[in-house]
Amino acid sequence: MPRFHPFMDENKKPQLFDHISPENLEKILSCSVIQEHDANKILLNQGDAAPGIFLILEGSVKTLRMNADGEEATIRLLGANDTCLEAVLFMGGPSPITVQTIGKSRLLLIPEKVVKTRVLEDNEFAVNLLRIVTRHYKNAMHQIDAMHIKSPLQRVGYYFLTKHLEAGHENFELKLPFKKQIIANYLGMTPETFSRVLKQLKELGVDTDDNTIRLKDAYALCHFCDADTTALCQRHDKSSCQVCMSH
Repeated sequence: MPRFHPFMDENKKPQLFDHISPENLEKILSCSVIQEHDANKILLNQGDAAPGIFLILEGSVKTLRMNADGEEATIRLLGANDTCLEAVLFMGGPSPITVQTIGKSRLLLIPEKVVKTRVLEDNEFAVNLLRIVTRHYKNAMHQIDAMHIKSPLQRVGYYFLTKHLEAGHENFELKLPFKKQIIANYLGMTPETFSRVLKQLKELGVDTDDNTIRLKDAYALCHFCDADTTALCQRHDKSSCQVCMSH
């Protein structure tokens, strides 16, 4: 399967394919379809039946809900190796979300029948799906918490901190993965509020120029650390973290 060989590389393999044998991977890929779409393409409308699972090979995708007035709330922002519609596929009934490309994207559509067959026949595939759904459930709890408890500054700071930790604690400069307006919607605020928060962050040593975040040091975002981000932070102990030592 030459065109899918990156999926066998442990450094490039999406979570959906963790620990799956080459034979079982071939059974999935041989029945799946690669799709290429321009930006802002609707892949699935809220209320329609999900065709299967989308695996993002290149580009970016968002899931959202829209009200009768056309106002939208972004549920998830997804990039390469992420998947969507896992839970929707097993809910039954119409999809509660719309799926739309953000930029030009290349996707792998794994049809519903293939997904449900492999879940019954491949334990590793079933466990991978369960882990993905569990991770999204946890992220959803964070999002609800942010909307109802955290201030706009805390929401943006926490989002930046997670991206900083994903990039590596030694990186003092990182790119925003999405446009500011998209991130603002995802965090439940207007672009104007988002801009005001960026000015507040600048006073804390976090400067945002276009889509680039620049930190004055590795601890500039530590004000927004919590129990979940500490699990991702290699410096979170009394001897190496300046913020921890100050507490």
